[in-house]
Amino acid sequence: MTARLPEGPRPGESNEVWFRRVFGDMPVAVAEASPERSKPVRRRAEILLERTIPSGYRWAAFDAPLLRERVHAASVAVAEASCGTARLCLMGVSRAGKTSLGVAMLRRWVASADRPAVFVHAYRLAVARIQHPAGQGEPDVVEASMKAPLLLLDDLGSERDHAMSAVPDVIFERDAEARPTWVTTGLTREQLVKRYGLGVVARVFERAKVIQVGPRPTSRS
Repeated sequence: MTARLPEGPRPGESNEVWFRRVFGDMPVAVAEASPERSKPVRRRAEILLERTIPSGYRWAAFDAPLLRERVHAASVAVAEASCGTARLCLMGVSRAGKTSLGVAMLRRWVASADRPAVFVHAYRLAVARIQHPAGQGEPDVVEASMKAPLLLLDDLGSERDHAMSAVPDVIFERDAEARPTWVTTGLTREQLVKRYGLGVVARVFERAKVIQVGPRPTSRS
C-alpha cells in the first residue's frame, strides 16, 4: 500500500503554519542548536585532555597570572595568537616556559575546536614499547599519540635514544595522515637532525610555525 503524502498548504497558509499543522513544531535550526549541543562534547574533550596533562602544569592557561610571571609577554602574545596553527614548534632554552605555553594553547584549542587533544612527553614514547608486552599491538600511549586530533609532543630530544622508540613513528604517522602536531624542544634544528635524521625533522618543521620562547627578563641592579 502506497503511503499517502500530506496535503500542501491551504490557501493563504504559510509554509511554517502548514508544517506545524501537519508535522508538529518545527525543528530548531542547526546553527541555533549547535552551541547547546556542543557543551557536553566540549566538556568531554576537556576531560580527556586533562587526563594527559602532568600535574605540574594543571595551572597553565592564558588567564593564569603565573604564565606571564614565567614567560616573556611577547612569547605569550605570539602563542595566544597561534592556537589555530596545525603545525607548531615551541623552541627555547630549558625553563623558558615552552611546556607551560603549550599546555595553555592546548586548552584554548580544545575549547575552540570541541575536540580532544593529547599531551605526551617524548620520553614516554621512547620507552612505551620496551615496557609493553610483545605481540599485543601498540601501547595505548603510542596509539593515542598517533590518532589524537591534536598532539603536543613535549621536550623532543630530551628522551633516551632507544632503537624501539616510537617518537619517529608517531611523527611519520601524523604527518602521513595530516593530523595537527605541536612540538616543544630545547634543541636546535641541527641538533635534532643529528639525533633523528633529516626525514623526521623535516616532518616536524615543514609548514610549521616556529615560536622562539624566551623567559621573562629578570631585573639587574
